[in-house]
Amino acid sequence: MVWPCTGVILAGGESKRFAGRNKAFIRIGGQRNIDRLMAVYSSLFDQIVLVTNDPAAYMDVDALIVTDHYSQRSSLNGIYAGLFAAGYEYAFFAACDAPFVKPAMIACVLDHIDSKADLIVPSTDAGYEPMFAVYRKTCLPAMAWQLERDLLKIKGLFRKVRIKPVAESELRAIDPELVSFFNMNTPKDLVRAEALYRDNN
Repeated sequence: MVWPCTGVILAGGESKRFAGRNKAFIRIGGQRNIDRLMAVYSSLFDQIVLVTNDPAAYMDVDALIVTDHYSQRSSLNGIYAGLFAAGYEYAFFAACDAPFVKPAMIACVLDHIDSKADLIVPSTDAGYEPMFAVYRKTCLPAMAWQLERDLLKIKGLFRKVRIKPVAESELRAIDPELVSFFNMNTPKDLVRAEALYRDNN
């Protein structure tokens, strides 16, 4: 890897639409989401950080476990905590409820790291994918500014840092259906995930 980078897994969601079930431990094809993502990360990163507000639940996960710095429950808060803890200048982020992340897709995003960008993020017709992106530590002051003012939308950060988009055409060349961006927010998404798994295995 040209640019050493930490891999960060966000596992701090409240799972309100999943009746409180921890989506990291839901099984697709017999394998927990967290274990599936850890296998992908282990092939790419020599440091893995897991952000959670329930550290005891992840004692069997071989990662540096950290918790949020701020009281608000938000993805931005988790990204801040993971980036703060990262041992490298850059950190790649994905959520624990993304069961189909392809290593080559992560590598594609990593390949776009350069010294003139603070945030390397896939850009598709649906918009940016900030939960499948590389953040540089130079983003931390802007993140802290937002969190201290209860401004929790990640897109607010986009106006304060230098962004390098990764084109949809490059991404689809690796992952034609962009299943790497699929995450499970509801029980219906779980049904779809199980169908996707059956169709591809």
